[in-house]
Amino acid sequence: MCEAAEPLDLKIELDESEPLDRPIHFLAIAGDEVIGYAGVTHGDEAEACGMVHPSWRRQGVGTALLAALRDAAASLGRENILVICEDAGPTAIDWMRRLGATLDSAERRMILPLTDPSPAAADTPLQIRPATDADRDTVVEIIREDFEDYPDERRLVGIDGGEVVGTLRLTGSAHRSMIYGFVIDERRRGQRLGTRMLAPVIDQLRAEGVVEVGLEVDPDNTPALRLYERYGFKPVTTYRYMCLAVTPPARPDPSPAPGPHAGAPSPEA
Repeated sequence: MCEAAEPLDLKIELDESEPLDRPIHFLAIAGDEVIGYAGVTHGDEAEACGMVHPSWRRQGVGTALLAALRDAAASLGRENILVICEDAGPTAIDWMRRLGATLDSAERRMILPLTDPSPAAADTPLQIRPATDADRDTVVEIIREDFEDYPDERRLVGIDGGEVVGTLRLTGSAHRSMIYGFVIDERRRGQRLGTRMLAPVIDQLRAEGVVEVGLEVDPDNTPALRLYERYGFKPVTTYRYMCLAVTPPARPDPSPAPGPHAGAPSPEA
């Protein structure tokens, strides 16, 4: 109903749980009706997403859910949460800014239905295979950071001439599979390796029965956007990750400072 009221693609992770079973998902209930939801991921980035039923907005429901998220993030030892907003829902972005949140990053979500055949490949596809422990140093060099994949993720590598030249992660189900962290070795860019690696990955997902695949890309990354658009990916929404402190900043005391002749307040004041 929230997505019907606004052109949103809410990024919720209902299947995620916290290893120590600390609560990270919250519902707002009125009678026997669910009127709101909010959740926060337990990872270091603490991504948060929430929604309130359109007919229950501006009644404090969102504020209560946000307070629950802040408490949950504090219990996980986080100082900030990344609240996921969308360009199609500017009210949420404005609310976050009023609370002191700042823009951390942005990602454009794009999807590709896999019910139609892929475009004819103009280049020879790369060999792809699951990453192994032996690939770790090379993958770290390609993505330029250390990593720890989640149990529900599959990391693949692309091979050209016997060398690992690219990597990505697959996650999700047949309903909503996602490609994350798609990176080609910087030294090999400009050789159409992205297209050559993407093609066999899409073919593999289609063979596994996946009906739709999505990905997220920096909206300022023009080469990557062009690659995905050529392959048939269509934009759905742009996420804005707003960094919000877990502990709300202290509000200044609105009462004026007492004047030189001001008396002490009475006990009834």
